[in-house]
Amino acid sequence: GVSSSTFDNTNGKWCGSVTDANNGGFIGIRSYPIVQYDMSNCRGIEIRLRGGEGKRFKFILRDSTDFNGITWSTSVTMGRKEKENKQDTITVQIPFEKQIPTLNARTVPGQ
Repeated sequence: GVSSSTFDNTNGKWCGSVTDANNGGFIGIRSYPIVQYDMSNCRGIEIRLRGGEGKRFKFILRDSTDFNGITWSTSVTMGRKEKENKQDTITVQIPFEKQIPTLNARTVPGQ
């Protein structure tokens, strides 16, 4: 594919460019956690995106070290703007309580 991304280990900032050219359309990061973050006082995460109007995004998080375990997913369809400016930043808030438990893209009841 032609999508690409980078991750800055010093500040946790993940930046990338997603394109659907060549039938592509995703970027991802997957690794064993080196640092475990205590997010017990957090209600969710916030992501800032540029562009993507009218596109559907899927965000997947893990809360365990099980590499192929349950994931928590949220899908968001970005709204369209009358005059699209690819430099505009859109903020997406993803509350933990709204995430759906999934395993291999299938919903897991009772989690």
